[in-house]
Amino acid sequence: MALMSGGLQAAIFDMDGVITRTATVHAAAWKETFDGLLLRRAREGVPYRPFDERAEYLAYVDGKPRREGVRSFLRAREIALSEEEEEGLARSKDKLFERLLRERGVETFASTLALIEALRARGVKLGVVTSSRHGREILQSAGITALFDTRLDGIDLDELGLKGKPNPDMFLHAVEALGIAPGRAMIVEDAVSGVQAGRRGGFGLVVGVDRGDNAAALQFGGADIVVQDLAALDVEDLDAAFRTRREQIAWRIEQEGFDRTRERQMESLFTVGNGYLGVRGALDSPVHGSQCDLFIAGVYDRKRADFPYSEIEFLAPERGADLYSELVPLPFPFRLKIAVEDASLDFAGPYGRELRRALDMRCGVLHSEAVYETSGGRRTTIRTRRCASLDDPHLLLQEAIVTPENHWAAVTLDASLDDPDLATRHPHLELVEHTATAELEFMRYATRASGFEICIASRIRREPNMLRRLISVFTSRDGVDPSAATLAHSQRLKADDFEGLFAAHTAKWGEFWSRADIRVPGHPAIEQALRFGSYHLRLPAGDDARVSIGARTLSGRAYEGHVFWDTEIFMLPFYLHTEPARARSLLLYRHHTLDGARRRARELGFRGACYAWESTVTGDDVTPSKILLKSTGKEIPIFTGTQQVHVSADIAYAVWRYWEVTGDEDFLTGPGAEILFETARFWTSRVTRGERHHHIRGVIGPDEYHHAVNDNAYTNWMVRFNLDRAAWLARRSGVNKAEADEWAGLAQSLYIPEPDERGVIEQFEGFFALDDYPLPKGGRFKAPVSRLFDWQEINRIKLLKQADVLMLPLLFPDAFTDEVVAANYRYYEPLTDHGSSLSPSVHAAIAARIGLREDAERYWKQSLWLDLSDGMDNSMLGVHPAAMGGTWQALVFGLLGMRFNEAGPQPDARAAERLPAGWDCVEMALVYRGGLHAVTVVRAPERKVNQ
Repeated sequence: MALMSGGLQAAIFDMDGVITRTATVHAAAWKETFDGLLLRRAREGVPYRPFDERAEYLAYVDGKPRREGVRSFLRAREIALSEEEEEGLARSKDKLFERLLRERGVETFASTLALIEALRARGVKLGVVTSSRHGREILQSAGITALFDTRLDGIDLDELGLKGKPNPDMFLHAVEALGIAPGRAMIVEDAVSGVQAGRRGGFGLVVGVDRGDNAAALQFGGADIVVQDLAALDVEDLDAAFRTRREQIAWRIEQEGFDRTRERQMESLFTVGNGYLGVRGALDSPVHGSQCDLFIAGVYDRKRADFPYSEIEFLAPERGADLYSELVPLPFPFRLKIAVEDASLDFAGPYGRELRRALDMRCGVLHSEAVYETSGGRRTTIRTRRCASLDDPHLLLQEAIVTPENHWAAVTLDASLDDPDLATRHPHLELVEHTATAELEFMRYATRASGFEICIASRIRREPNMLRRLISVFTSRDGVDPSAATLAHSQRLKADDFEGLFAAHTAKWGEFWSRADIRVPGHPAIEQALRFGSYHLRLPAGDDARVSIGARTLSGRAYEGHVFWDTEIFMLPFYLHTEPARARSLLLYRHHTLDGARRRARELGFRGACYAWESTVTGDDVTPSKILLKSTGKEIPIFTGTQQVHVSADIAYAVWRYWEVTGDEDFLTGPGAEILFETARFWTSRVTRGERHHHIRGVIGPDEYHHAVNDNAYTNWMVRFNLDRAAWLARRSGVNKAEADEWAGLAQSLYIPEPDERGVIEQFEGFFALDDYPLPKGGRFKAPVSRLFDWQEINRIKLLKQADVLMLPLLFPDAFTDEVVAANYRYYEPLTDHGSSLSPSVHAAIAARIGLREDAERYWKQSLWLDLSDGMDNSMLGVHPAAMGGTWQALVFGLLGMRFNEAGPQPDARAAERLPAGWDCVEMALVYRGGLHAVTVVRAPERKVNQ
């Protein structure tokens, strides 16, 4: 028996209209029932309009339990009855159905039974589900009960307390009884409510059977395939469709339904962007409380004290004269106003019924489908799509199509750039100019302190019940006259080439994925999450070397758009091996802000260049000196701005790694050399001379729970590398000879903590003498709000926020034996609470190296799913790109142990053994020294032992 190669393991069939020809019997019973009611009302003076046996049956009662069918029809006709009267109608319909069934008998669809037999022959488990209370009776009369491994009908629905369609309860109960996951099963339905249930239940394939001009509704409801009869499909067709659907799912992030409590998180996940700008994935008609922001890279203004810092709970005081301390949230450019007569269609009001959003990562397009039901049961569907063009960074595209499903009421569809709550939601901005005609709307803003001008123009093309927008965006960072640039760009766009503009955007995404996609055959969920990370790493990476990537990209307000060490240490390797030109641009930002780093060094009393822990467009330090806890008003001091100086060495390390991967001599001997030399000068003035060694005192390492420590192992290792490489480059270039000798000597004399007799490297001087702290399991993987309350106590105990010493074997893999790496993992892993999103990926990489496969998988998946699962409970303020970059590194450098030589990337000899459970292989492409190298790691088949 040949099993289904695509992975299909179960099929759940609806009964009425799919297996048996009883849908017409149900429709006739409903018609007789409802027409009796309508005739009685006509005698009371209500105009008589009989029940439509086709349209109203499909729209309101098909596939639903009888009580829900009654209520749905009554609501559509605006008829109010008591519960007793509703139950009376349901019982009346039931009796009529029984009578008609006896009169007409049970007929089946031969094509459906043939397909069922073929699936059984291929080992597919089968179930039948119906809302009818006569399900078992009908199956028995037709003589087909034995075909199914599980059966549920309306009686089971009541006894088990399951909800009816479009709720997926019945289908989910059926596959659970079969022992099969929903993603490995398909649903076959003829009712819209049934295909909706299949889609909401997460089933791998949903097949719609159109028995009566219902194809469009079935497809919109969620059917992957719609056929008039199952004779059009054979087992091979279903196998191929199931495989295709699994592949499609792996390219999409989908949301079913509206959940106000999760809306801000969804807005972060569904962000679209192109490096120049990012737009959060808010609904086209945003609800109250939405954070429907547009961000433009490099547009900063003075800090607003009422805006959150890194968490909703954290506020940071205004930073005085600094004009560029906070990324400016701009008004939502995709705002739509849609109404049926006087009823506004949005999810803030009472009319929202269904919502489906899907981010197509393959082409960077966000789709939305929403269904509203206004008075009289009038259903209206809104379909939209939007993108931030990857082909033209100044262009946003939006399309909206309105479909009245069962009415002819007047529908209005308007678009606006104007934010009615500008002063409250966007206090950084002053509206300078606003003009609007039927075809063009133009807005010009100015930031209140920094003086940036932002201009947005929206050209609108209208057709009946359809609107298309081409939105142009420029700022004064782009030129002296952004107004003229915006209007000229808008005029150049051809509205009749709307699809061509979408196609050009899609083609650019295709180029990106040809280098960045990672395949894990047979694991679409893993592929989906990996693509989600790569998608969000691509969004903030532009071509402007004056800006870098903030801690939450252009997807949210957290950390005020500040740039940290995250970019160079956690994100840059992804760009190095997918798009090296973007890695170069990110490093040129550090060169562009070198004067700011020089100013920072002087402010701290040192020479050279000390990069700011948090910076924006000037390179000046914008780290808050304290945060205010919103709930209590308590102030917590922040020491990172003056003590977390390892960022300068991190940047130097990134410069060197860029050169190793690309061989870019112009960069190394130009901007790279200047960065290496200036940071080396800082370290020569920052170290303290001791009796035998030089020391670095009063710092914070990656573990931010301990401040003012001496000789942090991570910091000293990075500084030694910085000094050594600066000396090497100076000597190679024949410059700064005296300084090169000083740097080389200092690299040799700098104190580097050695492994003790256990093989453990002390994180900093005195760490081993700190008080022990029994870390409870429930105290891990949370944003460190509670830790900050007790910052003085935390400084005295052995508790780590994130990987510190364990960063070293990740960055210097050849400098440590596996035994030393293992000793440090076993010592520090139990002490770490992972209060930083950066921590799990590092632990995954190190655990993989030393053969702790379960630890490696657990940590890697925590990092992989961090935003999709809202693992830190703070994705509402933006996604975590450094965690995404760390996940990528943990796979490439940790699980696969990738190294590079003249031939290109070389996986570790043990890479196949390190693959997570169930993986047969992993496929990717990596850029190295100008070439794109295909990499495949395949698990060796298990050997069978002969008995």
